[in-house]
Amino acid sequence: MEIVVPIVTPFTSDGKIDETKVRTHVENLLKKGVDIIFVNGTTGLGPALSAEEKRKMFDATIEVTDKVIFQVGSLNLSETMELVSYANKKDLIAVASYPPYYFSIPKEFIVKYFKDICSKSSNAVYLYNYPSATGKDVDADMVKEIGCISGVKDTNPDFAHTLRYKELGIKTYNGSDSLAMTSMASGLDGTVSGAGNYAPEILNQIRESLRNGDVGSAIKNQFVLIDLVNLTKRVGQFSAIYELVEEFQGYSVGYPRDPIYPLSKDNSEKLREEARKIWKK
Repeated sequence: MEIVVPIVTPFTSDGKIDETKVRTHVENLLKKGVDIIFVNGTTGLGPALSAEEKRKMFDATIEVTDKVIFQVGSLNLSETMELVSYANKKDLIAVASYPPYYFSIPKEFIVKYFKDICSKSSNAVYLYNYPSATGKDVDADMVKEIGCISGVKDTNPDFAHTLRYKELGIKTYNGSDSLAMTSMASGLDGTVSGAGNYAPEILNQIRESLRNGDVGSAIKNQFVLIDLVNLTKRVGQFSAIYELVEEFQGYSVGYPRDPIYPLSKDNSEKLREEARKIWKK
């Protein structure tokens, strides 16, 4: 039952990556029971990062731990391949990629895309499947056709969809915060939770409750997590994560980057006040 956190990317007020804050954040998450750090995911605003910025995030993280999944996906395959080659020089768990998005392309192009990545990678290659964001669903049948995928993060509310990957004998994680408990209890390898940036304690409590057979406590904490995530969605989910890391973990992870704008002072205060009430449930 592994807890994987797709970390935020800490920016300065002028939009530069703050590598010191990256290291501080990673160190704290590991101390709080997080097992693996997912770099350059959606929570980390990965699609908005340049290749150089993706490398910076990876470098800052790998200085702290080798328990890293490095998301290298891009609409520019040569950029993706450069990042794959860069990762070949390091010890890490895997590189990962979402499928090419935005453009309407046939299934065989997606299969070739992942096969090309596998051909250049000396590390394991994971699929990052997020159909509602990419418009592409690389399901278990397609993963079987690709033939070289070692793991998958499936951000999908359809849990049966995620379970199908496990039939292939590969590492399988669901990436929906609302299914964290289900992911840990059902035989998957664990959960990938963006809320883990600010609430790693809650995820760890869910895991420990399940290990101790206390399903009631696990369910209670799952609902706390759901309520916190729903709260962030009302004001701007990605921006709110930066606020709640400071509120609950006690340090700043900087700013998001436009057009993911920081919350207004009024929304920040309302968010924090309501989040504190939810946490105390």
